[in-house]
Amino acid sequence: MNIKITIKKLTFERPKENPKNTKLELNLNWSVEYKKIDTNSLNYTCRLKTKNEFPMVFTIEGIIEFENEIINIPEDISKCILNNMTQILVHMINLTKEKPIKLETPQVAEIPTQKIAS
Repeated sequence: MNIKITIKKLTFERPKENPKNTKLELNLNWSVEYKKIDTNSLNYTCRLKTKNEFPMVFTIEGIIEFENEIINIPEDISKCILNNMTQILVHMINLTKEKPIKLETPQVAEIPTQKIAS
């Protein structure tokens, strides 16, 4: 059975401060909800949430398309979505962490003003 899983929307809420502990354990609570669109496709919403030293909420919404009509949702689908989400989560944490930037000499650019004909 061929299945196509697409991500339509990502939402990531994280704390302002990065944890000081270099060994961070994320105790995740997660859920996946499905809503049938038609005989071959579903909308899904997967939510990960932590409440420990790095509290965050990460939500992915998307569509699952099946090659054939679906009667039951295979358990492997939820595991696949969760595995993909945890991989994306690690990237999201790294992308959104504080990054110090050192500016050598601030460059001031002049932006000429232009009159717009009305």
